[in-house]
Amino acid sequence: MIKIKGKIAIWFWLLVIAANAITLYELLMDPDSLLVLAAVLIMINLIFLPILIRNRIEIRDDKLYLYFGFFKDSMEIASIKEVRKTHNPISSSAASLDRLLIRGPRQEMMIAVVDKELLIQELKKRNPYIVVFV
Repeated sequence: MIKIKGKIAIWFWLLVIAANAITLYELLMDPDSLLVLAAVLIMINLIFLPILIRNRIEIRDDKLYLYFGFFKDSMEIASIKEVRKTHNPISSSAASLDRLLIRGPRQEMMIAVVDKELLIQELKKRNPYIVVFV
């Protein structure tokens, strides 16, 4: 089994820190809104912390597994047709804009990993027919 850590961009960290800081500031400045702001703080962290903690790719048993927060997806490596580097900002399971688009005949994954070259190498080792666009 191979594990590759998901990439988290600085802007994503800043977004999480800023959301928490603004909510905490409002909490201190407006104690009358304690319940609402505490609920907002909990919701922010329920959304973002799992992404920061559980963000990785695993390759095992000729299958690619994506773990991103509460989300889990998988794809048969034999079905992968192409891997393309992209900076596409559309919504995806990636906390960075430095992404890979992994495309099969009926499925796509957009991911960001710390070591893209290792992932591509491991995928090509298991499926030499994958076309890689740099």
